Amino acid sequence: MFAAKELDVFDLVALSGAHGVGRVRCRFTNGNSAMDPTYANDLRTECSGNPDKLVNQTDRSPGGDPDMMDNQYFKNIAKFVLFKSDATLISNATTRKQVNDNAANPDKWYKDFEAAMVKMGNIGVMTSPVAGLAEIRDVCWRVNGIY
Repeated sequence: MFAAKELDVFDLVALSGAHGVGRVRCRFTNGNSAMDPTYANDLRTECSGNPDKLVNQTDRSPGGDPDMMDNQYFKNIAKFVLFKSDATLISNATTRKQVNDNAANPDKWYKDFEAAMVKMGNIGVMTSPVAGLAEIRDVCWRVNGIY
């Protein structure tokens, strides 16, 4: 899916770092099988069978802050991430190297993340209106011609 949008594996790893911030619903049943057992048990207890309950993605992981965009996600990826897709980033030599580089060098990750976000922000940008379907708004929150 990333390749179809002209994003590469390096963009995928950099953008995955966003999983280190914020909250997620307790629907991560396909979680990381290599997750730290104590962490996994704490999450099960906190979720207590409620799939709609929100839990912080990193607050229990070492050094994690759910409101801080930092490279802690990459440091925790082997044992303290919720999603199987995150854990698989260390199963491939190419992505594992990038994960390790991002864990060791936050400035590198910030630059990679910024570049990947710019690439992602340029996906499907309209450069001309599509009659009857869409318009490029003069003011983003207002339909053109309505004042």
